[in-house]
Amino acid sequence: MKEENTTPPKIEIPKDFHSFSKQGLFERCIECDKFLLDEGTEYFIEKAIKKYPGYKAFDVIFEYAICSACAEKMRKRISKESMKSIEKYFAENVDVGQRMDTMQANPDDPGAWISECMVKGSAKTELSEFQIYAHCNGKHLQMVQMPYLISGQALDEIANLLSEKTLDELDGFVNRHFGPPPELMEPIPKKRLVLI
Repeated sequence: MKEENTTPPKIEIPKDFHSFSKQGLFERCIECDKFLLDEGTEYFIEKAIKKYPGYKAFDVIFEYAICSACAEKMRKRISKESMKSIEKYFAENVDVGQRMDTMQANPDDPGAWISECMVKGSAKTELSEFQIYAHCNGKHLQMVQMPYLISGQALDEIANLLSEKTLDELDGFVNRHFGPPPELMEPIPKKRLVLI
């Protein structure tokens, strides 16, 4: 009997998860400046996208890569009550069976994994605002639980579950890395940084 290979396929990081500002792979952790592209270096990418109805144009509201050690430190700064609320939200709102079907039917197609909101099921093509998340190792995508896409609607719902302490923590992250927003620009919502 042939044993099944349970090692996830090595997939090059697709353009969806390249840095829009640098036009290439993310190379450094936003927090500690660690080089990320060596094999064995695990990190996460988060990008927030805003599209305009009727146009092909879109804005990347923010984007960053964060090494697994810094991501873990950040998770620990999120209040326990907020973490419990986020976990409960996902447990109650994600159709795990459907998600597993998509992942198993497309083991080496990250585009299929981010073709719709993991929570709402809304098609990416219909969304005006969403965030995408990836888990990477060096120059490759880890196709285990990520990548996934969360719609602006779901992010709004999650933001309403967060404690003041957590919102302050996320606000500090935004200001530290993206600066205070210019007066005429829309502020980066705190809620957009909850799912590293």
